[in-house]
Amino acid sequence: MLRTHTCGELTKKDEGKEVVLAGWAHNIRKFGKKAFVDLRDRYGITQLVLDEKLKDIYDSLTKESVLIVSGKVEKRKDINPEMQTGEIEIMANTLVVASKAERLPFEIFNPSVESTEETRLKYRYLDLRRGEMQRMLEFRFRAEMIIRNYFQMKEFVEVETPQLSKPTPEGARDFLIPSRVIKKNFWALPQSPQQYKQLLMVAGIDKYFQIVRCFRDEDLRKDRQYEFTQIDVEMSFVDENDVMALAEGMTSVLYSQLLGIKLDKPFPKITWHDALDKYGSDKPDLRFELSFVDVTTDFEDSGLRIFEAAVKGGGVVKAIFLRELLTRSEIKKLEDVAKTHGFPGVAWVKYDGDELSGSIASKLTDNLKQKFSKKKGTTLIMAGEWLPTVLALGGIRLALGDKFNLKKGLSVLWVTEFPLFEWSETLKSATPMHHPFTSPLKGFEAHLGEKISKEDTLNIPSRAYDIVINGVEIGGGSIRITDHELQEKMLKTLGINKTVAQEKFGMLLDAFKYGVPPHGGIAFGFDRLLQVMLQTDSIRDVIAFPKNKSGRAPMEDAPSKADKEALKELGLRCK
Repeated sequence: MLRTHTCGELTKKDEGKEVVLAGWAHNIRKFGKKAFVDLRDRYGITQLVLDEKLKDIYDSLTKESVLIVSGKVEKRKDINPEMQTGEIEIMANTLVVASKAERLPFEIFNPSVESTEETRLKYRYLDLRRGEMQRMLEFRFRAEMIIRNYFQMKEFVEVETPQLSKPTPEGARDFLIPSRVIKKNFWALPQSPQQYKQLLMVAGIDKYFQIVRCFRDEDLRKDRQYEFTQIDVEMSFVDENDVMALAEGMTSVLYSQLLGIKLDKPFPKITWHDALDKYGSDKPDLRFELSFVDVTTDFEDSGLRIFEAAVKGGGVVKAIFLRELLTRSEIKKLEDVAKTHGFPGVAWVKYDGDELSGSIASKLTDNLKQKFSKKKGTTLIMAGEWLPTVLALGGIRLALGDKFNLKKGLSVLWVTEFPLFEWSETLKSATPMHHPFTSPLKGFEAHLGEKISKEDTLNIPSRAYDIVINGVEIGGGSIRITDHELQEKMLKTLGINKTVAQEKFGMLLDAFKYGVPPHGGIAFGFDRLLQVMLQTDSIRDVIAFPKNKSGRAPMEDAPSKADKEALKELGLRCK
């Protein structure tokens, strides 16, 4: 080893020792015939004292140069309580500049000088020198070790599945890789190991898990990347409660060992319908209440045409009540939120303790005036078809949570009984809300077999479940269909005939002919889980080398054009 100790290791107990340290020049202070250098490595910072015999070296020393220093440990006269090694310093005998650093492209450690995320990503190897970034990488590694230990204790087997596979519909676009050997054919990078892990259940590996890399060619956002890490789990001879209990155990162990937070188990459950009906989201943030009040019956004969039309058309009228008296400008911002959901605005009524005011106050019936005059505050009201209305009001609810700083504490829950199908306006047909192997809720099997209408897509509940932390879906799974006839009915409902089914899912359907155990599982978005635990703004903060928001890798300047000869070898050419 080129060093005897790290820069965070030495204390006053080491006084008098001859040591060798190595690291980066974090800070340099020159005072005539003496210089002080803060030497940094992953473990901490130690102050070096350089006297006149080393002047030729420290005169030309630059920040972030790599140094190797030998010297004696001495007590500091002025103790620095902010430093782990603040009681000692190293009187340097020799100093070697192992690598001189050029002028830095941005200020790594000066919080008063802001740098753009694009610059940080371009020079990610410099950005990762920051203590908070290195602590994130250590946190991630510790989380992986805890997860593996947890599943080992539960007698699971980690099995690696292929990274080159067949393109299959998983809800996003595949990344395709042309085959050099079999021309005009393509591999796909896996969006998830879904079919493989179910095949492992057929194989008798009744407890499988994997910390696995997945790939989806979809539009990026703060909590989404092209390539991401998944904690993938599948179990045989289980029901929903078994999978949930296992997932709760893993989540609780992570929070306990990494953050010192004890989670109460079992986690509360809410159905998909109730989550949307009360909070306007299938991943509700329950760190604050602000649940919806159903006022549909109050407005069916209100004389207000928009509301009456919504009720007569089978829609709903929903409201949020606030104790605060919102100003007109504050309501305008909430109307902007409604517009992003396709609504022209939001109706409102305000009662200040003396009189009613608001966009519909003058048109209210006496009964409604009496209803809205019971409490001092502001009521926000929306009307229309159930799903668009609750989603729009849910967006307003979250905006209010931000405005009034209500998102405090920790909320962990399960959302259950998701619909088996959702409607695709692009395809003009039903598509699986999760995937076509998700089992319907018991008692609803008979509803499968024929194509389903838009009106009925949300009426068949499934045995699917999501785990939600602080309004973020960090994991989801289901009990799978293992009955051959039921699987055929499911595919028929989706308009997938036997030929297409065999082409897309042949290996799984064939395997199910030879004895398949009942099974189910769950997959956690590992990066997203870390983002929530560390309370960072972006998933990019918890990935060592992420893509930027435009989907590029600025550090390596990728993606880039391919060499013509390489394309020719693959039988491809670019238009």
